[in-house]
Amino acid sequence: MTAAVIGLTLVGAIALLYLWYGQRARRLAVERLVDLVGTPLAGENREQALLRTVRSFPPRYRFVPPSLGCVAAAGFRFVAGLPVEVAVAAGILIGVLSYLVEDYVAQQRAATIEGQLASAIDLLVGSLRAGASLLAAFESALQEAERPLRPYLQEVAGRIRLGDDPRIAVSELPVHVPLENFRLFATSLAIHWEVGGSLATTLATVGRTVRDRVELSRRVQAQGVEAHASVAVVLVLAYVLGFLMWRANPDRLEALVNTAVGTELVAGVIVLQAIGLVWMSRLSRSTF
Repeated sequence: MTAAVIGLTLVGAIALLYLWYGQRARRLAVERLVDLVGTPLAGENREQALLRTVRSFPPRYRFVPPSLGCVAAAGFRFVAGLPVEVAVAAGILIGVLSYLVEDYVAQQRAATIEGQLASAIDLLVGSLRAGASLLAAFESALQEAERPLRPYLQEVAGRIRLGDDPRIAVSELPVHVPLENFRLFATSLAIHWEVGGSLATTLATVGRTVRDRVELSRRVQAQGVEAHASVAVVLVLAYVLGFLMWRANPDRLEALVNTAVGTELVAGVIVLQAIGLVWMSRLSRSTF
C-alpha cells in the first residue's frame, strides 16, 4: 500500500511539473515576442503588458480536469467503497481523460481561428493590391471575418483608426491569440514596417505559409486518428475483459482484488493507462 501511494504521488508530481514547464515555455515565448516586435505602450511595464493574456484564445479551463479527478476519486472511495489506491488511480484516469477532452476542444478552436486568419490575409492582400490603405484593408477583412477571429481584428483596426502605432497594435494580436501563425503574421508586419517594401507581397507569402502549416497540421491530426482509435479500443477492452472475468467467476476475482497485492495491481494498471493516454496524445500531437 505504501509503495502504491508513493508511486501515485510521484505521478502527480510529474504531471504538475509538466504543466508548469508548459506554462513557463509559453510565458517565455511571449516575452521574446515583446522584445522582437516592440515595447509595450507608454506608461506600461512588461508585466502589465503580459497580463493581457487573460483574454487569450483559445480559452482554456485547466482547473476542470484536476477538479473532476478529485471529485471522481472521492466518489469512488466514499460512494462506491473502493480501496483508497484504486479510487485515487481511477480519479487520475478520469482527470487525464478530462484533460484530453479539454485539450482536443482547444485544438479544434485553434484550427478554426487559424483557418480564418488565412482567409483574412487573402482579403488583406487583395485589398492592398487594389490600392487600398492598410486601414481600409483591415476594414474589408473585418467585414468578412466571423467569430472567433472578428473581435481581435476589430480591436487592431480600431486602434489603428484612433491613431495608435500599427506596429504596436499588431504586436498585441499574438498576445491575445498565442498561436504560432498569429506570431508569424504579427512579426512579418512588424518587420515590414521597420524595413519597408511591398506589404501585399509580404502578406501573400505569409498567407501561403499559414495555409501550408494549417494543411500540414490537419494531415498530422488525420493520421493520428488511427492511433487514437486503437488506444481507445485497448482501453475499453481491458475493462470488458475484467467484467467478463467477474461474470464468469466473481468470487475468485473479488478475492484477488480485495488482497493488498491485487489492489496495488489494479491501481497500477489504471495509472499506467492514464500515463499511456498522455503519452499517445503527445506523440500524435501536431507541432506545426
